[in-house]
Amino acid sequence: MPINQRFLVVKTKDTKEITYMEYDKISGYPITPKNNIKFQDAINVKSMILINPTLIEKMVDIKARKRFNYLINLLAIIYEDDDPTGEGLRLAHNEAEKFRMEIINKYRKYISEEKAELLESKLAILEDELNLRMQYLMENNEELSMEGKSR
Repeated sequence: MPINQRFLVVKTKDTKEITYMEYDKISGYPITPKNNIKFQDAINVKSMILINPTLIEKMVDIKARKRFNYLINLLAIIYEDDDPTGEGLRLAHNEAEKFRMEIINKYRKYISEEKAELLESKLAILEDELNLRMQYLMENNEELSMEGKSR
């Protein structure tokens, strides 16, 4: 079995030194880089752990903001599309619920309570809007189905 050595390069003003770190005992936010991005004369990294709290909070905030914007764009596309089945609304509702669980399970310990509550309140507004749209769509479908069956 090969020996698994892990090192950290610390850059200071005067010198660059290599320090041994025990990663099993460090608590931080794990990150994996994007695929297929290779640089020449650089070290390829498969995973990384952020331990600076401000950097972790910024990274999580960026990821959450991207995911929230994705949800808003998905809703905009669904609202423009007139789908009488409501399949797009169910898909958006599932995505919103998945994002809510991701906030609770994955991001809660890395961001402040204030930001977590703000994200959850924004998601609650989106989910309420989705529920209202689905109820409206179901009521319209019931009216259409009742009109078609009358003699």
